[in-house]
Amino acid sequence: MGSFAACVNFYFQAKGAEKSLEIGESGARLSVFKNFYLRYFILVVFVIIIVKFLHVNIFALLVGLIVIPVVVALDNMFDYLKEKRES
Repeated sequence: MGSFAACVNFYFQAKGAEKSLEIGESGARLSVFKNFYLRYFILVVFVIIIVKFLHVNIFALLVGLIVIPVVVALDNMFDYLKEKRES
């Protein structure tokens, strides 16, 4: 469940970033701000509903939520280190 929620969150984060590139700077700031808080509000509501009604393992849910951002950060770090070593 956590990985699914993280995937959906990451998808909407990418869509929000694409959308903010199409508008001016002040509009983009507001769009990113609203998108960020809306996504995390929905994520918190999703987690509360899942924990309350499905009685899932909270640790497994949190690990699933954290896995995707960690993988993306590690991938970017390895790409950066690889480029730095090659130059």
